[in-house]
Amino acid sequence: MSFTTTSKSHQEVRKQDANGKGFLIFAFMMMIALTFTVIQPIIPNDFFPYLRIGQEILSLGHLPATEFMTYTSYGNPALYLYWLPSLILLGIYNLGGVALTSIFTMACIGLFFLLLWKCLEELEIANLTAGLVLVLISLIAASYFPTRPQVLAFPLYGLSLWLILRWQRGKNRFLWLFPIIAFLWANIHGSFIVLFFMLLPAAIFGTGDRKRLVFVTVISFLATFLNAYTYHIWANMFSVVGNQSNQLFGSEWKPLTNKGWQSNVFFSLLLLVPVLTAFSSSRIKWIFWVWFLGFGWMSLSSVRYVIWFLPILAFILVQLLDPFIRKLSDHHNRLNNRTVNLLLGILLLIFPILLIPGIRNMWWQKASPNYNESTPVKAVEWLKSNPQLPGNLWSDFSFSTYMAYALPERKLFTTNRIEDFSTEQIEDYFRISSAEFDWESVLQKYEINLVIPSIQEQPALIRALSMSENWKQVYQDDRAMIFTRTEP
Repeated sequence: MSFTTTSKSHQEVRKQDANGKGFLIFAFMMMIALTFTVIQPIIPNDFFPYLRIGQEILSLGHLPATEFMTYTSYGNPALYLYWLPSLILLGIYNLGGVALTSIFTMACIGLFFLLLWKCLEELEIANLTAGLVLVLISLIAASYFPTRPQVLAFPLYGLSLWLILRWQRGKNRFLWLFPIIAFLWANIHGSFIVLFFMLLPAAIFGTGDRKRLVFVTVISFLATFLNAYTYHIWANMFSVVGNQSNQLFGSEWKPLTNKGWQSNVFFSLLLLVPVLTAFSSSRIKWIFWVWFLGFGWMSLSSVRYVIWFLPILAFILVQLLDPFIRKLSDHHNRLNNRTVNLLLGILLLIFPILLIPGIRNMWWQKASPNYNESTPVKAVEWLKSNPQLPGNLWSDFSFSTYMAYALPERKLFTTNRIEDFSTEQIEDYFRISSAEFDWESVLQKYEINLVIPSIQEQPALIRALSMSENWKQVYQDDRAMIFTRTEP
């Protein structure tokens, strides 16, 4: 598909803008993306450890250099690449709790999809095609929307894609933003390398001013050194990616499998690409195919990379689908009342706002909870009121990630930062969790006197603790139980 502007495509865009149909389609797409964002409860392992890191930074006045949340790895060297999001999320949570946190996350996701919409405008894609594909992409991406440091990087990713597509068309006015993007991204999330996975292929296979883009890429690379770890951030980032504990035990580091409806949709769209390529009249630029192969390989090799591939998949699909959808839409001339379209669009954009925590509870009796079901709020409150109970404590993984923030006075067995722990420690966690034959000797190894299993996740451990004369139950709610040693 050529980037050359055609009078027909411009006339169609002007016509849709004039009757408000384009705005209505955009609003529907945005409503779907934001609804999936705002109804999701906060997941403890994606959120609370970062608040604790933010607290530690404020307490020390600088970045920590060692692990400080657990007794199993306490004092070991540790990297905190997500320091800036930790401070931002802590400030937002302290200022407005779950409601303001939800609004902030919704703003990040909304800006991301707005920029993807602008990207498809640069490709001169019909609004109906753009809306359809972005809705499908948002359905797949929804599992990446919970509040975590990564969501702060999404708008930077969308902005980078938009700038490159503009550069493809000879629009170089905003290329100076790339070094700023690189600086911010490097201080937000380890995924900053994605920026260069876009820029380097563009400089080779793109159709814009290559010399200018190469210069901007070099400056952007140097801008990544402006962080707490300077140029070592690159080695640090690769050490996290290659960490053995992450690779063996981190679920999001595992290869993508076709399980669940979102994976079904993803693989269906992936398989649709070669079929559409065979029949579509569009001719895709080389840069998109290079991105498609590179980011596609990444997404299939690890679950955590799928989100970076989805916009690239969208770019390919819209260009292949657009000729077919334009032909279909030519025979259906509906929704041409501008006032009605604008009103409906505004109502669609308002709907996600009604789902913000605190607002949705006013009108939705069975509204989704503020916190994920793996958040042991009641058990932690009970522990706080019983500080005399002896530690060390072992708890369900998700429980411990909440305790990192809500119970900072107690050191934990593990947190979500799996790279901070040896494979032996992680294996010991699972031996305890599944109540293997030597579970009590593993607890003794770490001098553990408190065990807090999840009723849902560790039924075998609960049975074993209940049957052992060395342990007694002192607390239970609908999510957690607490056992102490009879003789600490």
